[in-house]
This record gives sequence, structure tokens and C-alpha cells, in this order.
Amino acid sequence: MTLVTLCSPAVSVGGEAAPFSHHPLHQTLQAHVDSTGLVNYEGLRDDPAALDDYVDSLAIVSPVSSAQRFRRRNDQLAYWINAYNALVLHSVISAYPIASVADLGGLDGFFEKRLHVVGGDSVSLNHIENEIIRPQFRDPRIHFAVNCGAASCPALYQRAYDGGDIEEHLDQQTRRFASDPGHLRWQDGSLYVSRLLEWYRQDFVETDSSDAALIAFLQPYAPPKLAASMYEHATSIRFLDYDWNLNVQPRKEGEGE
Repeated sequence: MTLVTLCSPAVSVGGEAAPFSHHPLHQTLQAHVDSTGLVNYEGLRDDPAALDDYVDSLAIVSPVSSAQRFRRRNDQLAYWINAYNALVLHSVISAYPIASVADLGGLDGFFEKRLHVVGGDSVSLNHIENEIIRPQFRDPRIHFAVNCGAASCPALYQRAYDGGDIEEHLDQQTRRFASDPGHLRWQDGSLYVSRLLEWYRQDFVETDSSDAALIAFLQPYAPPKLAASMYEHATSIRFLDYDWNLNVQPRKEGEGE
């Protein structure tokens, strides 16, 4: 299938700029990501056509290069989250099998030095996250939507984000994060939280940098029993170690290399 077929035309029938299509990424996620957010990288490496076409479309079109195709703020946000997630997947399968994204030149090499063409510009993953998504949209829930390819990253969604319902799905992903004991749990009288919230603390608490402010952010999204424990007992946080191993689906018994 060609790029022209997969990507919506630049001009709609009515003469207005057509919305950008995330359908090829949606196809990719549906086919190769399971309900827990783990990725079948081997299968994706062997069947990359839809992802390749999507990455090719990112190279040409962005909210910067084609602003008329992203009139709503939420359309722009959906684009940048989808772009980040797609470029992580594309980078991993370009070298798969690997054990971690750190195998691609170290973490700094993968996130900062490795460049991708987006809307005609060369940008890094760190640029997309830290120069575009975080400062322009200022929504802490994005940290549970962008996926860095690591086991400790919030789960990769099985669908591409869309500007029309992104608010609902950002909330859903935040609740999913807060319901996962790998990211948030009450254990032995202490609240354990993903180190993600320590690294980006200012995004969650704004002017109040205390643990109590982080707890207050998380509590509405946590399951009722955990939320009650947080309200009654939690005053400080212990941050969990971050696992940079790849978020790969376990190999099924009997599968070969």
C-alpha cells in the first residue's frame, strides 16, 4: 500500500485541508501490541509496512509544516504523542533483536542524539517530548501516553490517539497507570511510585514540589482501596527503580528464534 493511499490527501473535497490520518499507526498497534501494552517486536519487524508508511507521512507533515491540517489543539497533541510512540517502535525494529533502547547508542544516544525527520525537520525524541509536548500542552497526563519502549514505561496504548477523544483516553491511561502495581502500590506501610514522577515532578505538582502534592495528583486516579490508603496514611513516597529492558511480549513456549 502506498503512502498516498494510507495518508489522507492534503485537500478535502470541500477545498479545506484534510485532517492528518493516524490509521496506519492504529493498524500497527492493533496488530502488534497486546492488552498489557507489550509489543511483539519480532512480528512488527517482519511486517513493518503500515508503520513504515506512517513514519514516511510524519516526515512530510506536522503541525508545524502543515498547520492548516491541525486546527484544534487536541489534534496537534494527538499528532505529537503518536509521532513519539511510532518513532520509538520504528527505531527498535530497525535494530531488533535488542534487549533495551539503551543498546542503540545508550539512553542519551537513543533519546537525544538519534534524529528523525518530522515535517521536514530533524528532531530527537527528547525534542518532541521536552520542547514540544510538555511546554506547549502542559498536561501531566501525557506522561502516561508517550511510551519510551521500556518495561517500566506506562503501557503502550493499543490504538492511535485522536484529537476528537484524546481527553477521555488520557484520563483512561492515567487510571491504567495508577491501577498497575508496577507503577503505584501501597506496600509495607509505604507508597511506592514510578520514578517517572520524580523525574518530571514539576509537571505534576506545579508550584508545590512536596510528596504530598504528588500523592494528591495520583489519588483521584487510583483504585478506591489504594486511594483510601493514600488518603489516610501516605505522607511520603518511595520511588521505584526503572527497568529499561524492552517492553517486549514474552516469547511463547515452543517458539523459535
